[in-house]
Amino acid sequence: MPPKIVSSPPIGLAGKSKRILWVRVGGCFPLNSGGRIRSYFTLTHLLPSSHLHVVELHREGEPPQPESATYAHDLERVFFKGLPAWSLRRLPVFIWPLLRNLFFSREPFALERYHCEEFSLRVQSLAQSGSYDLVVCDGLAAASAFEGWSRKSPVPTLMFQHNVEALIWERLASVQNYAWKRFFFHVLASRMHRREAELCRLFDGVITISEEDACYHRETYNLANVLGCVPAGATTDARGVPEPVLHCTETPTIAFLGSMDWLPNQDAVVWFIKDIFPRLRQILPGVRLLVIGRSPPPYLLTLAGENSGVQFTGTVEDVSGPLRQCALMVVPLRAGSGTRIKILEAMAMGVPVVSTTVGAEGLPLYSNHDLLIADDVPGITNSILRLLGDDDLRKAMAENGLRRVTHDFSWAQSAQRFLDLTSSLQPSQA
Repeated sequence: MPPKIVSSPPIGLAGKSKRILWVRVGGCFPLNSGGRIRSYFTLTHLLPSSHLHVVELHREGEPPQPESATYAHDLERVFFKGLPAWSLRRLPVFIWPLLRNLFFSREPFALERYHCEEFSLRVQSLAQSGSYDLVVCDGLAAASAFEGWSRKSPVPTLMFQHNVEALIWERLASVQNYAWKRFFFHVLASRMHRREAELCRLFDGVITISEEDACYHRETYNLANVLGCVPAGATTDARGVPEPVLHCTETPTIAFLGSMDWLPNQDAVVWFIKDIFPRLRQILPGVRLLVIGRSPPPYLLTLAGENSGVQFTGTVEDVSGPLRQCALMVVPLRAGSGTRIKILEAMAMGVPVVSTTVGAEGLPLYSNHDLLIADDVPGITNSILRLLGDDDLRKAMAENGLRRVTHDFSWAQSAQRFLDLTSSLQPSQA
């Protein structure tokens, strides 16, 4: 059966530019997650120098995407009957697929749910057509579409790794309070560790988003095809440092920014609300927490209702509006990998940041200059109180962040780094 494909009209051609086939799961809109933001800005900055043909896998019934994309010269969308986005209220839909996967499969459920034969056949047909100079798999979720044939591709193939997926599951396992949860997450981590290495070996090259991730792929997965890393970027806000940062009131607002359907973000918010926020309110009774991000699950909304001063925004069109109402942003992540674009976004708006080591991992930032880093409840609490109580420190850190983003983090630099890493890539003869 032929794939169900919807194609948008081309937005223009790039003449004799490098021809790139770009394969990913999902679209880039809305720009409400780190992966989407990274892919969107990488693609848009490649447009002037490359002819981009983007092929996306979409679930039938998902929220509609714009008919045409501003991040591709040609765009195709392949639709399949996949599972919806995970949430507790959809648990009945997931019970049988989860049990079937757990007992009758060795594939990580996070990858198995995106298997689509029609998508794989379409990607294979295009990659072997001889019409492209480079084929890019944008994220591990799309990698199974390359199994069984990628080594026969007439052009080089590249894996663009946004995270070390196995490391995320390992870290989630380590912070679970119940033995059955730790066991379950360890199983997921073990499966992902095996499959992530296997899938990355399919490609002629692997690009990560941090040097730490590149080293992990080389040393833990023993990969010889890691080309290097492409750092994230950000765009500075011309309005400069926000007023709540310059002049902190007796009722300051702390921001958390992130997609609330991502488990590491959920863990971070729960930990902050239960263990850190009460300590802050003992000293600053008027302090508030604003959680900015899409799809907060019901149990988090219930938790907010039980804790005065906590608010969830849900999906917002532009995060700069609510974020600029805050005196600082906190990133209390205990699990994750890659880099947190949210930190660069906050710095680009002049909002100072308090983060854990895991939260700031992969970013070449300096504690006590670009941001404050702490890893336990007392340390994070004291860092937040230190910033809220010192106008000069808060302003200095906000201005330092703006300068760092302006000078060292731009999407144009990231796109150029991407092209530089792929310039000498050759297809395998295996």
